[in-house]
Amino acid sequence: TDPLDDDTDADGLTDADEVLTHTTDPLDDDTDADGLSDGEEVDTHGTDPLDDDTDADGLSDGDEVDIWGSDPLDEDTDDDGLEDGDEVTAGTDVHYEDSDYDGLLDGEEVHTHGTDPMDDDTDGGGRTDGEEVLFDGTDPLDGSDDLSGSADDDGLLGGELDVDVHSEISS
Repeated sequence: TDPLDDDTDADGLTDADEVLTHTTDPLDDDTDADGLSDGEEVDTHGTDPLDDDTDADGLSDGDEVDIWGSDPLDEDTDDDGLEDGDEVTAGTDVHYEDSDYDGLLDGEEVHTHGTDPMDDDTDGGGRTDGEEVLFDGTDPLDGSDDLSGSADDDGLLGGELDVDVHSEISS
């Protein structure tokens, strides 16, 4: 280290703190090579400057902070049952628990139902995965068993408006 500089690697931690307290390298501003300086890890994010993936979710602390905006101290930032690293791999949103808005958590889709968390109707049968699992009792992987009509028996698929087109035209 440089005896004339109390922070030789300019990472925000004194050389003495690096050696005596954190056991980080006073000659390397990013001891674990995760993209965050040792000082940022200790003073700003509370992450471990000796572990490039503090929460063990498959994403480096630096990528969580600088790229994905996820929490480097929480392996599942959105608490959907799918770890942040798996979300990035699957292309789902680390900030929203239901990336395809079908009513099922991303983790449920991957780990329980085998459905695609990026496709609201995995089997292409006309009903969302959530409608099939939560209301219809049908298989979200088999499009041939999707119910026609809607759960409220109005003859319209969810969300359609009940409008009598003929009476509107003749009025």
